[in-house]
Amino acid sequence: MSLSADDFEAFHQAVHNGRKPFDWQDRLLRQIVSERAWPRVLDLPTGSGKTTCIDIALFALALDSSTPSQERWCPRRIAMVVDRRVVVDQAAERGHKLLSALTTSSVREVIAVRDALASLTGPDEEPLGVFTLRGGIPKDDGWARTPDQPLVIASTVDQIGSRLLIQGYGVSPSMRPVHAGLAGNDILILLDEVHLSQPFKQTLERLGRLRERHRRNGLPQRFQFAFLSATPGDAEGARFELAPAELAPKSALGPRLYAKKPTRILEVSGREDLAKRVASEAKGLTESHDVVAAVVNRVDTALSVFSELKKMMAERADVILLTGRMRPLDRDDVLASYKPRITAGMRSRSGTEGKLVVVGTQCIEAGADFDFDAMVTESASFDSLRQRFGRLNRLGEYKDEEDNSKAEGVIVHDQAAEIPKQDKRGKVVRKGGQLVMAKGDPIYGDTIIKTIKWLQTQQDKGKGKKSKASQSSASAGHKVDFGSRSLLDAPEELLSPRESAPTLLPAYLDLWSQTAPEPFTFPEPGLFLHGPRSGPADVQVIWRADLDDERFQSEYVADTVAAVAAARPSSLEAISLPFVGARRWLTQATRAIESTADLDVNEETQDDKDPNPGGRRALRWRGDKSEIVDASRVRPGDTLIVPSGYGGIDAASRCFDPVATQEVSDLAERASLMGRGRPLLRLHPRVLLGLELSLDREDSNAARRQLAARVNDLNGWKRLWAQRLGRGRKTFSVPLESSEDDGWLVITGERVNTQQLRNALGPDAWSRTSIEQGTEAATEDEDSPYVGSEVTLDDHTKNVEERVRGYANRLGVSDDLVADLSLAAWLHDVGKADLRFQCMLRGGSQITYYRDESRILAKSGIPAASKAERQRAQRLSGYPRGTRHEVQSVAMMEAAMEQVAAAKAHDLNLVMHLVASHHGHCRPFAPAVVAPEPVDISLGKHESGAFGTFCFGTVTSAHKLHQLDSALADRFWSLIAKYGWLELCWLETVFRLADHRASESEVGD
Repeated sequence: MSLSADDFEAFHQAVHNGRKPFDWQDRLLRQIVSERAWPRVLDLPTGSGKTTCIDIALFALALDSSTPSQERWCPRRIAMVVDRRVVVDQAAERGHKLLSALTTSSVREVIAVRDALASLTGPDEEPLGVFTLRGGIPKDDGWARTPDQPLVIASTVDQIGSRLLIQGYGVSPSMRPVHAGLAGNDILILLDEVHLSQPFKQTLERLGRLRERHRRNGLPQRFQFAFLSATPGDAEGARFELAPAELAPKSALGPRLYAKKPTRILEVSGREDLAKRVASEAKGLTESHDVVAAVVNRVDTALSVFSELKKMMAERADVILLTGRMRPLDRDDVLASYKPRITAGMRSRSGTEGKLVVVGTQCIEAGADFDFDAMVTESASFDSLRQRFGRLNRLGEYKDEEDNSKAEGVIVHDQAAEIPKQDKRGKVVRKGGQLVMAKGDPIYGDTIIKTIKWLQTQQDKGKGKKSKASQSSASAGHKVDFGSRSLLDAPEELLSPRESAPTLLPAYLDLWSQTAPEPFTFPEPGLFLHGPRSGPADVQVIWRADLDDERFQSEYVADTVAAVAAARPSSLEAISLPFVGARRWLTQATRAIESTADLDVNEETQDDKDPNPGGRRALRWRGDKSEIVDASRVRPGDTLIVPSGYGGIDAASRCFDPVATQEVSDLAERASLMGRGRPLLRLHPRVLLGLELSLDREDSNAARRQLAARVNDLNGWKRLWAQRLGRGRKTFSVPLESSEDDGWLVITGERVNTQQLRNALGPDAWSRTSIEQGTEAATEDEDSPYVGSEVTLDDHTKNVEERVRGYANRLGVSDDLVADLSLAAWLHDVGKADLRFQCMLRGGSQITYYRDESRILAKSGIPAASKAERQRAQRLSGYPRGTRHEVQSVAMMEAAMEQVAAAKAHDLNLVMHLVASHHGHCRPFAPAVVAPEPVDISLGKHESGAFGTFCFGTVTSAHKLHQLDSALADRFWSLIAKYGWLELCWLETVFRLADHRASESEVGD
């Protein structure tokens, strides 16, 4: 069927259990389709359904799919961005709900949307991908799979913002251009609760203006952003607002907007008293309400409240803790049974489910689709309190028999809170060497005091008729109404301190664009994302049971790297910790998370000096370049792998707790399956113990048979995982050089796609589970040629050429650029004709090479996870470590320039640069590798159906392209000037992802 805007209502009803869209949602869809652009500001009150903007953007994309590719306006990727980690996960759930409908619904309009989205991507891809950008982890690039698949992305400001500035946090330097290309092109960024992210808003506006100069470069201009908030503040561009009729009490939104939320204000003195009072008030509220929220400003306080409530409530109520300091898979487990009891639109309020208290931090206050009956919260700035109370009786459905709201709230204020006093220039004031203290809060400053004082003046204003519930359950005292349409005259001084970003200059983008090698110094991206209060990028921490402290103290780093590489780290098993907190924890400081908020701001204090060397150690994961570090060498954005024996996660809450000593569960097997679809099992005793399995560790075939026999006894993800492992054939070892132990075996199974995972888990389970279609092979490191099966150069380059042509055509790239991308794809690996490289692909054996020297390989039969085999092959072949075959490809192309030019390259500089940079190097210089014994390299025949046959004569490996006077750097800067910073990244991305997916399709099981 042919889609039109009139079909949106039926689509929305099919996805959301029969609920019609609000009038404003239908009106917004028609406006953006008509104007071919999103309004810059969406001024929408809390509870009005802002998350539906994801549905609207997706439907608009489906409508636009019928337009010729070079004329489309609607971005493929839809990024919902908000600075709260739990909220990010809930935005991803919206995407999963849409994906579920697209893959299972039989409704005509949904099928039409599915077919329209499928027409935008390749035949092997699903019509929609859903990804969460958590802390970046090297070699964990799930969302960066293809440039053409429609995506719903949920992200924090740090993750999407750092990628836009070509400095992706936790992303390896070689992959930063790919992430920047995806984040800066063919994307709609919906910045939710923009009042929380003013510096990033300013950076987006300035980046948009700077990119205007590159609008006529042959690339589609599909980069848009919009700001969503009930309090958006000043913003450039068109504004979309609710019409007066949509704000009326009798409108569809009326029950949400006008529900009363009477709230008491209490005062205590000191953090300990505050935690106890919040817990006791929450306990008291459970006497009249089923689901109660207890929200505080700091993670350590949340842990104290949680512990206190667990003791108080005993078996009388369930108590759970939600903070941003949880592993995603742990959060899935915590929420699995409680989500229907706390999520708006899912609650039955039948009174039969028992009592529940949800303890949380700021992570629940913005955009989270929670729906509580009552709330006790620590005091905060007015806008933060407004957001928190937006989760109280969210839909206005919690009423008594007289149709009055039953919800109630409590604010607990610590009147003893102090912060260092600052002068007019923002510097800390000292007297006699000691800090001068002033009343205030380290997170919200003095606005917290101003807010409480103003709220006290508003108590009992506009009091209406009390419901019977509030008369009986609320203790006597003055109250202030925190309903959505109350307190609209709050003064500006009550809002959170607003930061401003530095002016974004072209010179800064020039510096950030130099990703390989990086400049000695460049601007800190956090300043442009969070302003002067920005802290260092978070550190990701992953626990592994097959590691122990003894191994970390040894000098055999290769053993530890090999153990971790066997089950590649995933963001699904990582906790994101503040940089300072992570370092304190490694030094075993008891105050590791003291005063830490769930906010991305600078929380360093005057005594946060670099720790002394020593203490517990961790593996800084960077693939083959990983190293063991102590706290003094940890850097912002690092991914740290630590032994499970270090502890650090509270077993009851599943949240980070620096004083927890219990061994932490290892989630690698589950994360590998859910994040990459790769079933694997390390036959290590502690891993098997954690999985509650008893298998033969010496005989992989026996272990597979034992697993297969237990399949029917396993549930959830483990059943499909065990089935695939039982039928698998690949086994490799993790040898240890540092001990007499022979190491352990790792068994793998056939890869599982996301559809198979969803089918295995069932609709109820998978909608509450983190599933992502991660990558299996990449082309950034020395392991890129190792895919577990031999592939010839002709077959591989043909595969890449076909994929890049398909991507570019579907993306609407100009015909000239399509031809140049295809030519680069065909030539990119000719440098692999080096005899030493060919021997390396064959395990280092010249004998094996000379048996079949006419067959030039591009990929090896050695699997990437078998690090020991790869190192042995490199050593035996004599191929110098660090030598770049892609630079050799450029040298061979330069020597055969007449043939290359005759292939009708429209931009020869671009073709050469794409080949040089396809592993992330040569931006702008090639790695400096001087081989003591250069060799001659030639390729007698290289054939293509599109470009004919090339013959590359003898070229020396001593090409000197690493020298500063080579053409590589000049070529790079000329292309930046011609196409733009993010636009050149985009062209590299289209090319490199074609290479990635071609390599992935060649991986052997």
